[in-house]
Amino acid sequence: MQRICLSVRYNNMNMILAPHMLWTKHGDLHVDAVTVERAGSPPKIFKIGTFKLLGLGNVALTSRTFDPQPEFDPADPKYAEAPVASVQR
Repeated sequence: MQRICLSVRYNNMNMILAPHMLWTKHGDLHVDAVTVERAGSPPKIFKIGTFKLLGLGNVALTSRTFDPQPEFDPADPKYAEAPVASVQR
C-alpha cells in the first residue's frame, strides 16, 4: 500500500504533510501528520503535529510517498474517542 503525502494550505503557508491518523476530538476531525515541507523547505525537525481538518485549505494528493514515523503510536489514548483512519506499518 502506498502512503501518499498531501499538499495543503495552513496558516497562509503552503505545506506538504505525511498523514498518519485521522481522528475526531469533541466532534471535530483532526489529522496527525508529519510536516515534510513548509513554504518550500524541509523543517529542522520531523515530528508529528496535529492539524484541525477545517483549518486546512487547498488539500490535494501529491506524487510524494512516505514511510510512517517510528514514534507514531495508533494506540495512543488521544485517539480513543473516535479514530477514523490510520496509516499501516
